[in-house]
Amino acid sequence: MSEQREARHWNFDGDFGFSLLTAVDSVADAAGDADEARALRDDTRLLLGSSLPDDDLRAVWLAASGGRRDPGADPRSRLREAVERCEEAIAADTFPDHGTAPTVAVDENAMRKAVLAELPTVHAPALARVVAEVDADLGFRLFLRVLKASAVPVPSADYDRYRTIADGFGYPARLVPEGLAVRWPRFDDPSVRRRFDFDFGFSAVTGRFHADLWQHAYSVEEGVRGVAADQVGLVPGAPAYALLQDASRLLHSPLSDDTLTTLWQVTTCRGHDLDEEGGVRRWLRRITDICGATLRRTDPGFTAGDPVPAAMDLRGPVLRELREMAQELTDAVHDSPWYGADTSPWFALSGRTVPALEQVIDKIDPDLGFRLLLRTAHAYSVRLTDERLARFTALGDAFGHSRHHLASLTGSLRED
Repeated sequence: MSEQREARHWNFDGDFGFSLLTAVDSVADAAGDADEARALRDDTRLLLGSSLPDDDLRAVWLAASGGRRDPGADPRSRLREAVERCEEAIAADTFPDHGTAPTVAVDENAMRKAVLAELPTVHAPALARVVAEVDADLGFRLFLRVLKASAVPVPSADYDRYRTIADGFGYPARLVPEGLAVRWPRFDDPSVRRRFDFDFGFSAVTGRFHADLWQHAYSVEEGVRGVAADQVGLVPGAPAYALLQDASRLLHSPLSDDTLTTLWQVTTCRGHDLDEEGGVRRWLRRITDICGATLRRTDPGFTAGDPVPAAMDLRGPVLRELREMAQELTDAVHDSPWYGADTSPWFALSGRTVPALEQVIDKIDPDLGFRLLLRTAHAYSVRLTDERLARFTALGDAFGHSRHHLASLTGSLRED
């Protein structure tokens, strides 16, 4: 039977509680604010209230810290001390109302079985007792700590299961991959695409240069590098490779400069002026150069050749979605809120929006065209029915996109 628990990603960016304590030097390091103190207090109370013998508590602490932090023969005294320090930090909190955290439904029995199934990867009998007798959530975080502390090589398939368990507990995205020695596939492996939780490639670049807001946050170079840079939880080099493929396909495509410029202006809401770059193809070449340099830091021998031919089998379904919402997209661009409905450049741009997207889907890459369609709908707040969202989800699945990727662009567009 499931119970509602607080989603931990609400208050934390990474690890927390007792599992974090095993990786740091003091309680103060694991309880830097009231939220961290509450998490550590709750974990330690679970351990203190358990029937685990002191030898098992000590063994778990040592295993999770890689033998670097020994609580001694009386680990419960260390846990009681931690609870006292946490209570002091909580009492000193001057901003006790942190809002209402979202919740996740956790089936403790099912999660316990899932975590226990992973434990044979490490030899830690005491850890199995934490999972079985104390708390599966805490036990799983300690299991991850054992893997990280001992630098155990983790196949990517195992990592995927860990992420599924973590999502079930509502963990922050960085908690599993940070510090984990994952044996990743190469950045050009086809399976890499489904690992992007958010937009990627050229469509992500258009989001980085939305209207004029970006100018207050980063330079042009920083904007592109932000999309190409490696991220925790992604295959090293994968963001740069995805962007390189998108930009190369556009650069070497039969599309005219005018069409490519229209595509950029539409998807960025007339963001970065490409006249400053010497035109759209110089801009695309600059992007590919940045990606090539980034990839050579991962693979010094990398050379950027011709882009891999795009799969065209989903061209028809994506074109149907575009044509079905053509009038809505045209109207949304025409009535753009960014400069006002009486500003003439938007009128002309609106009429070129759908033809430009259509050419990307039909002649370059349906995957890129689909992502740019999503980006355009997001940029102009085009409302989406449940039926259309279901079809978009099916298309995203067919392209190998993460459900998180789709939700990040369409979550606010659901029609009331």
